[in-house]
Amino acid sequence: MNIAVEALQAPTKDSLDAWLSTPRLAKCGEVFTPTHPMWKPDKSARKPVNWKAALACVSPDWQPWLHAALAYRMADHATSSVAKVASVLSRAAQAGLDPLNENHLIALRERFNVSEFSQFAAFMVFWRDCESLEQRPPQSLIEPYQALPRKKKSSHDVILSLDPEQGPFTQVEQDALHQWIHEQFCHGQLDPEQYLYLRLLMIYGQRGAQVRMMVFSDFTKTDQGCKVRFHWAKQKDDEAGWRAKSETFSLDEDLYNTVQAYKAMVLAQLWQTYPDRADWDAAIENVPLFRRKMDDQAEFSERVNPPVLLDSPLQKALEEAPQPIFHVGAGTVQGWLDRIERIEGFPISPRTHQPLKVTRGHRFRHTLGTDLSNAGLDEWTMASALMHKNTRTVRKYRQVSPELLASIDAKMSDHLALVVNAFTGIIVTDRTSAKNGDRADRQIEDLAVCGANAACHLDAPFTCYACGKFQPLLYANHRAVLERLERRRAQTITTDKTTGVLWDRAILACRKVILDCEATRQSGRKGE
Repeated sequence: MNIAVEALQAPTKDSLDAWLSTPRLAKCGEVFTPTHPMWKPDKSARKPVNWKAALACVSPDWQPWLHAALAYRMADHATSSVAKVASVLSRAAQAGLDPLNENHLIALRERFNVSEFSQFAAFMVFWRDCESLEQRPPQSLIEPYQALPRKKKSSHDVILSLDPEQGPFTQVEQDALHQWIHEQFCHGQLDPEQYLYLRLLMIYGQRGAQVRMMVFSDFTKTDQGCKVRFHWAKQKDDEAGWRAKSETFSLDEDLYNTVQAYKAMVLAQLWQTYPDRADWDAAIENVPLFRRKMDDQAEFSERVNPPVLLDSPLQKALEEAPQPIFHVGAGTVQGWLDRIERIEGFPISPRTHQPLKVTRGHRFRHTLGTDLSNAGLDEWTMASALMHKNTRTVRKYRQVSPELLASIDAKMSDHLALVVNAFTGIIVTDRTSAKNGDRADRQIEDLAVCGANAACHLDAPFTCYACGKFQPLLYANHRAVLERLERRRAQTITTDKTTGVLWDRAILACRKVILDCEATRQSGRKGE
């Protein structure tokens, strides 16, 4: 990789055109040229940087310096982050708003959402502090940017309002999602990458960027138990950098074993696909858990059946350290989650009567914060769990009381068995009409037949009721199972509320089976 000396020098008014025409190094480690259209040095980025449209928001004499500021920003921030700033600038230009005009500041804040305006304001501060540029916004302009409240109306806070599509999940919704991903994974409908991504978000509530930068060596087993390491995503000054600073958390042994089994599978695929590229027995520790597998020029066949890892000369470098180029991009993960939401049988929210929204990844973070607060943990413990440097951000979770969450569940209780759609199987009149009805290993007591092709490890018959492969017998005594379920839940919840509520979905599914069986039997008697 050859970078011209001119790219390392600060531009002057006379040399600015030549400086912009010189290739530069982006944060992702790839080269881009500022004068080339649509920067996308990071091939995994969802969108390129449309800098040309962004420049139109300022007067012609300021445009070359804004261009240079965006180029400098590429060295410190991800392509996707700079692309968002450029998008805000281009939309400001379309609205006739000038970010260098203090009189337009309120209009800019009102036009964009909190995240967009915050990123845009941060860029303006960056531009002001970029001493390599001769022409920069004055400090008198930056001070109003920093002083202006980011949020327009606090009542719109998704946490405090318990927004059903962006705020924290209720316990019923968590239980439904937990049951669904386990069922889909057990039956091979959800691949290991997607399963692990959702599980890690649900358990630890970290940002998507933190989960995407994980490698297999972040999962360890010690004398103190299993551990998982997450790296900070929002760092400044000496602590800044990709995977520069981390925190360690406890890890459930079953999940550790799942990761190790997946690691062995990926290792075998790497040896088979790229046998001579690296010593994969050593490199596997630095292979991403969630991998980028193809570039923008990939053929259609590759997109349908992508390889195990991006084909790059840097594969050998994985023997020494993780390499950012191999980690999956935010856009790819967003595509996963969007497709998961559309899978038939995906859990329905009792609040919206629509599929649960998991594409808003921060919902898992909001949920963990709310649950930790309602469990009675102090603010510093909550901040530590969410990897915040102070308690300021977590204080809002204190305002979401357990009583408020309980009241939401109480209002839905009369309709949960119908709305939640916890039972997704098929009621059969007898074993002869059931799939696998002739197989002794698929009989579930005197209650049902399992229609799955492979054995699973669900706690039969209790958790089976919420499984899509469950085929309850029409005349079986499902009420006896309901009583057993409710007793088990009552016993568990006295010592462990978190585990106890996991029985809720199975109970709802069992109730739905009882209702459906009674309705079917009644309709049969009327027809006689």
